Amino acid sequence: MFAIKIEKLFYSKNENIIMRITLIIFSVILISDKSFSQQKMDSVRLNDIRILASHNSYKKKPHPKALKFLTKFQDKLGDENNPNFIDYGHLPFGEQFSDYGIRGVELDVNYDPKGKHYRRRRVNLFLFGQKQRVKNKSMKEPGFKLLHISDVDFETNYLTLIDALKAIKDWSVQHEKHIPIFINIEAKGSHPADQSKALRFLGFKKCIPFDTLAYRKLEAEISSVFSKEDIFEPSDFKGDYSSIQNRVEQIGWPYLNECLGKVFFILEGNNQHIYRKFENPLMFYYGEPNDENTAFLLRNNSEGIEDELYKLSNSFMIRTRSDAGTVQSRNNDYSKWESALKSNAQIISTDYYQADQRWSNYKVGFKQIPSLRE
Repeated sequence: MFAIKIEKLFYSKNENIIMRITLIIFSVILISDKSFSQQKMDSVRLNDIRILASHNSYKKKPHPKALKFLTKFQDKLGDENNPNFIDYGHLPFGEQFSDYGIRGVELDVNYDPKGKHYRRRRVNLFLFGQKQRVKNKSMKEPGFKLLHISDVDFETNYLTLIDALKAIKDWSVQHEKHIPIFINIEAKGSHPADQSKALRFLGFKKCIPFDTLAYRKLEAEISSVFSKEDIFEPSDFKGDYSSIQNRVEQIGWPYLNECLGKVFFILEGNNQHIYRKFENPLMFYYGEPNDENTAFLLRNNSEGIEDELYKLSNSFMIRTRSDAGTVQSRNNDYSKWESALKSNAQIISTDYYQADQRWSNYKVGFKQIPSLRE
C-alpha cells in the first residue's frame, strides 16, 4: 500500500508558507522507482506522476573572470542580458539522477553541420589567461554541440549532444525499470552575434538555423545512442488511434508500467514547424491544447494561471519552472515553486535541487521519486 504523508516538499524559513502549501498538497502520495507493486504499476497513468527536472541541465557555471568582465558592461547589455542570470550550473547527469531524483533534463542543441563552428570561445579574447580554442577533437567534427550562449556562456559537462546522450544511456542501463526520463531538446536559433555586427567583427559566431536536414541529422544522432526500444515515441503513444488526443479521450494516457526504463524526447525551439510535419517523428513537441497531436504543454510561468493549468493537466503533461535566472535563489523566494505545485504541472524545472549557499538555502524537490499528483 502507498503511504499518504504530509511532507515539507520544499525548504523555507517562512512557517506560514510551509503550512499553507502543506495544506494544498496534503494528499500527495510519495513513491520511488522501486516501490510500486505490479498491480499499482498497472493503475497509475503516466500523467498522474510529478517529476523534478533540471534546467539547462548540461551547463556549468561560467568562469568567474567571464562573469566579472560581463558585469562591467551590464548597463550596455540591457536588463534581459544581466550576467547574474547565467551564474548557475549543474552536476553531471548520473549525480542528478541518483542523488537528487532528477527525471527531466534540458539540452540546448546547436547545429554544426561542417564542424569547427563552436570551437572558439570569443569572450575569452578579453580575459587574461583564458584560452579561446577548445582542443577537444569533437569540436572540429560535424554534429550537434551543447552550449547555452555561443561565445559567452559555454562551460558545459558535455561538449556534444552525443556525449550527453551517452551519459543518460549509461545511467539508464544501470538502473533498469527506472521512472521514465523526459529529455527536453531545445533547438537553438539565436546567439549574440545574430544581433550585433560588432560581435561578428570580433569573431563571435552566428547561430546556424535548423532545417529539414538538420532535424533528420538530429534524429540520427539520437538513434545512434538510443535504440527504438529505449524511446517512447509519439507512435507508441498514439497506437491505432487517429491522433494523440483521440487516444487520450478514448482510453487515457499510457500506464506508467508501459514506460518504465524509457526516455521521452520533447522538442522546442528554432523552426520546429518543420519537424512537426515529419511522418512518424521520434520526438514529441510542446504544442497547444487545440493541436490534436499535442501531449506536452510548456508553461514556464504558472503564476496567475494555476487553475487553468490544473484543468489542463488531466489531458496533458505540463512543464513549468520553479525558478529562473537565479532570482529565487538570491531572494530565498518560494512563490514560483508554490505556484508550480498548486498548478498540478507534472514536470517542474529548477536550477536548485541543491542550494547555492552564496545567496540562500533555497532549494526545491520531492522527498521521493516521483510524487503522484493530487
